[in-house]
Amino acid sequence: MKHKILSGMMLLAAVFTAACSSDDDYAASSSAVVTSITTGEASVSAISATAYGTVQDLSSLNASTYQVGTVFSTAADPTNGGTRQLGTIDEQGNVTSVINGLKEGTTYYYATFVTLQGKVTKYGDVKSFIATDADVATADATGISACKATLNGQASGISDILGSTSVGFKYATTEEGVANGSDLSLEESAATFSAVAQGLLPETTYYYAAYSQVGDGFILGNIQHFTTASQEMEYVDLGLSVLWAKCNIGAEEETEAGLTVGFGDQSFSNRSTSVNDYTPWSITATDEDFIYNLHIDGGSPMKSYIPSAAQVEELIAKTTQTAEEVNGVKGIRFTASNGNSIFLPLTTYRNGSEVTADGNGYYWTSTVSDVNEAYGKSLKLSGSASVELSSLAYGLSLRSVRPYAVITPEPGKLLVGDLENNGRIRLEIYNEYGATSGNSGISPSSIKFNNNMVVTFTITGINDNMKEGAAAYHVAGLEYSDPTWGVGYWSALEMGKYEAAITGDGTYSVWMETETAANGAIVFCIDIKDLAADAIDASKIKAEIVSIKLDADVSQAVDARPVGFQNKDGKDIDGRIEIYNEYGNGGAAAPGCYNEMSFSGLCLVDFTIKGIDNNLVSGAAGNYKTELSFADASWDPSYWGGAPYGAANVTGDGSYQVYAYLPGLCEGAVVWTIELYGLWQDLVDPSKVEVTVNSITIPGKQ
Repeated sequence: MKHKILSGMMLLAAVFTAACSSDDDYAASSSAVVTSITTGEASVSAISATAYGTVQDLSSLNASTYQVGTVFSTAADPTNGGTRQLGTIDEQGNVTSVINGLKEGTTYYYATFVTLQGKVTKYGDVKSFIATDADVATADATGISACKATLNGQASGISDILGSTSVGFKYATTEEGVANGSDLSLEESAATFSAVAQGLLPETTYYYAAYSQVGDGFILGNIQHFTTASQEMEYVDLGLSVLWAKCNIGAEEETEAGLTVGFGDQSFSNRSTSVNDYTPWSITATDEDFIYNLHIDGGSPMKSYIPSAAQVEELIAKTTQTAEEVNGVKGIRFTASNGNSIFLPLTTYRNGSEVTADGNGYYWTSTVSDVNEAYGKSLKLSGSASVELSSLAYGLSLRSVRPYAVITPEPGKLLVGDLENNGRIRLEIYNEYGATSGNSGISPSSIKFNNNMVVTFTITGINDNMKEGAAAYHVAGLEYSDPTWGVGYWSALEMGKYEAAITGDGTYSVWMETETAANGAIVFCIDIKDLAADAIDASKIKAEIVSIKLDADVSQAVDARPVGFQNKDGKDIDGRIEIYNEYGNGGAAAPGCYNEMSFSGLCLVDFTIKGIDNNLVSGAAGNYKTELSFADASWDPSYWGGAPYGAANVTGDGSYQVYAYLPGLCEGAVVWTIELYGLWQDLVDPSKVEVTVNSITIPGKQ
């Protein structure tokens, strides 16, 4: 889509004013806006040539009031008495003229022109070409990937042309756009030549032709085409409001600059230098967001888009930036508090077809300046990171963002009750064989994930509604299958790491993991064991789904500084792995290292312990119950062991898992340890014990 901005550059205004004898002579003179006239290259043969150029900006004039074309001559100044050949002009201001009747071996000089009202003519710069019968052939592309391809060509007869020659390729996303497309030139000429086109878009058909350049003219070979491979962009969780892509658009590695585009250019190939030909408003996550319509999200239900200026400012404010060189490429690494990071390489910027490398990096946001709509806000990397302004016509690099895959079902459509008459309470989100088949709060096709799914729900009507002797908690678990019945989770409703312990009214999370991509849902429910049977009035139990998180980041970054093995409470009986303890050694080693943590529900710790084998006293038990202890910064919620789930038995060197389920919101940590009951007293030498926390899993991260 092309949008216009009234420009202050009226190059011909003075000419019109001097030439007009009255307002009746030139009714359109005051609105004529021509910002630039450029003479481009020419595609030549022995007897004809197609000349190209640009005229910016004739949008305010009626087509009947002007003529465009090319003036040419064998004299060095074709603007003085040369032959005029009328041409055509497209919406981007590209002028094309076909010149016939040339003589082989003759040098011709040419320039683009525009004549207004048949009175005033303005010319672009003068260029030249040689009419020749030299030939160029375009060969098949090879090495095609998502963002790269090797283009191949052959040239013959170029040694007979006077002067120096060069070879290369032109390519575009349309066949008619090849002649004015991207230019991939080679420094040295050869009969057989190839070059790698980079910064391509995935799943896109490109048309290309080999060429040999003679002066400002070129011999264009036959046009071939290829289609790039698909690409699924990898995203990084920096603990911010959105996920950030690992690579630039048009790149397959984090060190590659990718492509450069003007603001809002959905064609990705506009080379106009006029801001009038770009989008003068903010385009975040709209149909005019040129990333939003790319196919780089694989099976995710969420779509990539250009970050807003606010999201870029968040990136700068909430990460640490360090200058870094990766595989010889300079850039800035943005490192988040969770330990994850992204690398943004320094890049060039482009004005028309002119590329500038000034040692900085430039990336578009999707936000236009609120002061001057001819400028957009951009990320500038120059030893540090800042948000600056760039002309909409500049071609800058792109790094995409994507929302976390969170689906919020339409409220009021969750079916709740003892739906199968088995004493369970079922939360039926979608069931192709149930009442929600035609009336669900979600689209079942939107349930797409590759790694995991976390479902958070609220439930009420439990408090003061349980029979005497009812269980202290009721196990909730997922019942899910995709339409193939090959990907799913069917909870046994025994408390495990995927289940939730329902202890009363509140908010809870259940989840699942998969090694095979899930695509859609055929059954999607949460069952709560014996809750209906234990309720005085099961009809009072109500629930709503808060969120469905797809491929959620369920990990908590581990700070290794405070982790160590020690005696619990100094009684020389129990061992303790101290993950963090504000009142112990952990707090001194890393003050406040988990202050920003916020979660509810499951907390699972995977750890490795060494130094037990061959280090136990005679008669040692050899089997030690191990539990998790945790208290948030307010000491509520907290867990101090004792539940019939979540413990492990440590029998020697190896890796183990312990977990606890903490209903309610945990903000920060004040005590976080793993207790190994009786181990300390059975060790010959406790100093030989080494511990490592391998991972911490928290599906209910906020």
